Amino acid sequence: MKWIKIASIILGSSLFFPVSCTTSLFVGTRVIAKLDERVVAKGDELHSHFRVVATPGEKGKPFQSIKLSELSGVKSRNGEISFIIPKKSGTLDTGGSNISYNVIAEDGPELLIEVVETYHDGDNTIWSRYKATHSNITPISSKMFYFGYMFSAIPYAFGIALILYIIGQMLKRRIKVLEVSPVAS
Repeated sequence: MKWIKIASIILGSSLFFPVSCTTSLFVGTRVIAKLDERVVAKGDELHSHFRVVATPGEKGKPFQSIKLSELSGVKSRNGEISFIIPKKSGTLDTGGSNISYNVIAEDGPELLIEVVETYHDGDNTIWSRYKATHSNITPISSKMFYFGYMFSAIPYAFGIALILYIIGQMLKRRIKVLEVSPVAS
């Protein structure tokens, strides 16, 4: 009986509704981002912002970042580029975003690399993972966290908060009925 009373006070509180809605929205955006992960082995199409890193860098920079969709054009314009990066990690500021990479694993002449592009305005973060050799890349997966996911999560967050509030109100009524009804001897 005591736990029902505590649950009814918390869930039925008018202050709990915005808290549960906000919490559900926060969790919901992360769930939607997780559901939007794309894996090539499953036949998924990669995010359009999928990036790879290559050397030499442009204008004295240690490496360059190239969108997968623009890769063939960069190869023909720049001549020979290499997807084997000499350092294990690096960061590049493009003006609108930060691009960083990490070599996750080395398997002979092949590197497993993850590139993370984080926009300065906080709107997007894109992760691209691929295997690289000197002259070729094999995309593995991409994932993205986009502020727009919040708009997709709003109906679910509101629904969850409403259901919890209704449960709290039902528990309050149940407690009132139990307190009013005579105890059988």
